[in-house]
Amino acid sequence: MDIILAYANVFSRDLIIEESLQRDETMEIHPANRISEVTALINRGISPGLIILDSGLPDMKGLSGLTRILEITRREVPVAVMGSPTSSSEMRMVLEAGAMGYIPKNIGIRAFFSSLTLMIEGQIFMPQETSFPQGEKNFLPVNDLTGRELDMLSGLLAGQSDKEIAIKYGIALVTVKHHLKSLRSKLGAKNRTHAVCRAIELGLTQQASEG
Repeated sequence: MDIILAYANVFSRDLIIEESLQRDETMEIHPANRISEVTALINRGISPGLIILDSGLPDMKGLSGLTRILEITRREVPVAVMGSPTSSSEMRMVLEAGAMGYIPKNIGIRAFFSSLTLMIEGQIFMPQETSFPQGEKNFLPVNDLTGRELDMLSGLLAGQSDKEIAIKYGIALVTVKHHLKSLRSKLGAKNRTHAVCRAIELGLTQQASEG
């Protein structure tokens, strides 16, 4: 099964692709960074069973990107939008525009792949306006960082080393390492650079700077 995944954040996109390889060997995800790249893949002969569009794509332009893909595929391929957690009314607007589903970016991995199966089978996916089960590994987390974790994020955004962060906040280096580990865990990040990318994607930079 071919799936086109147009996702703005390359780290998050690669994480999804990596997870798909472990879960379903028959699933092949074709990455894209823009709506124009999705059309190029289709024009090259890719026949996807599902197309996922990140609402944050640079050429998404509201719902016009979705409309463009629906027109190109003649609405014969299910198309889902993946975006920040939002209200039921806003999710319904996406469905009314022609999408098969709306996938919140804080969805758990198991729920994510279950949603793909549903939409590929022709069923609409719109989650309840509630949080997903805690403890499940997420592609993108619920924004529940502590004050100290926001301090760590502020240091990462400033390009500071662990030692520089420790000096800035007057805490032990081992404490910095502990909070950074917790921060990466909540962001689902593999390393410092990945953590910064996730924070930017989630809009946490302002919270970090205010902290």
